[in-house]
Amino acid sequence: MEDKTSIVENFRGKRILVVGDLMLDTYLKGEVTRVSAEAPIPVVKVGQEFHVLGGAGNVAANVSSMGGKATLFSFVGEDYQSEIIHRLLREKHIEGYLDEDEKTIHKLRIIGNNQQLARADFEIVKDKKFTEETKANLRQRAKEADVIIISDYAKGAITDDLLLTLADFKRKIIADPKPKNKNLYKGILLIKANEIEAFEITGLSDVEAAGKKIREEMQADVIITRGKNGMTLFSDQIINIPTYAKEVFDVTGAGDTALAALALAISSGASLHDAALIANHAAGVKVEKAGTYAVSDFEIISKMSEEEKKVVELDKLQRIVSDLKKKGRKIVWTNGCFDLLHVGHTRYLKEASKLGDVLVVGLNSDESTKQLKGPTRPIQTEQERAEILASLDFIDYILIFPETTVERYLALLQPNVFVKGSDYSIDRLLEHPEGKIVSSYGGEVKLIPHVAGKSTTNLVGKIKVNEKGAD
Repeated sequence: MEDKTSIVENFRGKRILVVGDLMLDTYLKGEVTRVSAEAPIPVVKVGQEFHVLGGAGNVAANVSSMGGKATLFSFVGEDYQSEIIHRLLREKHIEGYLDEDEKTIHKLRIIGNNQQLARADFEIVKDKKFTEETKANLRQRAKEADVIIISDYAKGAITDDLLLTLADFKRKIIADPKPKNKNLYKGILLIKANEIEAFEITGLSDVEAAGKKIREEMQADVIITRGKNGMTLFSDQIINIPTYAKEVFDVTGAGDTALAALALAISSGASLHDAALIANHAAGVKVEKAGTYAVSDFEIISKMSEEEKKVVELDKLQRIVSDLKKKGRKIVWTNGCFDLLHVGHTRYLKEASKLGDVLVVGLNSDESTKQLKGPTRPIQTEQERAEILASLDFIDYILIFPETTVERYLALLQPNVFVKGSDYSIDRLLEHPEGKIVSSYGGEVKLIPHVAGKSTTNLVGKIKVNEKGAD
């Protein structure tokens, strides 16, 4: 895996063209002082009013905030809201090509006591067409761009005419499509959809099936964002990436943030997998913030460094565990390959974390995984597997180890609880060298049931069957 910090540092100056539905988001914030005498509704004493770019504007704002050079093509009305948008574009250093339409799309949110109470939308939804002069500028900026983002909110900016204008640049395009426009995006570089949109696009209710169907029908790689469940990448492999957010405060605009980070990471030379990981970190920053929010490159790097602190060398882990034990903390240890993380893994690890105060996960190195699982494994490198595990908030520390057994680490760390899956028995474990070591210092051995039918081996088998069927 490439150094993702270096990739984010390379965001600076990357040229990202954003085309789509531009909006103005206005927030009225204050305290709820009483219930109205006119109707059973709260009265908000407004103390603050502020405006931010929404829709495609929020994508462009995130590109700029992350260090990229954003150019935005969209529509505004001849009204006061458009004046605010032009001011915000200047403040964010975004180059804007905005054709005039009947009305600027405007969303007004009322926040009382830090809770959104109401939203008013002002919009006229109809197909919009850029002038010939604007289309000429669009083609020129598309030619110069490293990546093109289409931000589709189904408000009329995305049309057959637009995609025809960009036809020569399809393999530069990342799109966040609305279901009604799905047929416009065949053959582009990447589709990013949220889970609900993926289900609406395909008529399916299973994420894996929906992602594979979108990839096949649109002839493009696919990323499905899944809220608290992170995201799933559909490319040569299907990879689940858990969320990196410690607390989900507000999901507004998280998809825009992920879209901007994907574009910048890909333009900086990242693989699609690394780009998805970086985008997931960026979205993790956003959902911890209230309202529409542009994430910075520094925040992404900081978020990534938080996760990296969980992956430690043995000598450091020994010091940490010793200190925690002195403070009366109960240490839980489990270990495995954890290749292609799936729901069986996450449920198992979450249950393991409940058996004590601190969960330490021993992770088989690439070489030891190969010895245990065969020459075609692991599918993901030890660094990739460690980073994905580190994103789970109930895992505290990760140790990558080269052996196929863990007697050495149990003897050195002496965890209070040693956890294994229920494909073992307690009697068998206590007779095993690992169990004997745990018993020798008074530790406990615990079993956690596996989720039936969920394993990396089964997943790999399904992928092979599906690929054979496609052939």
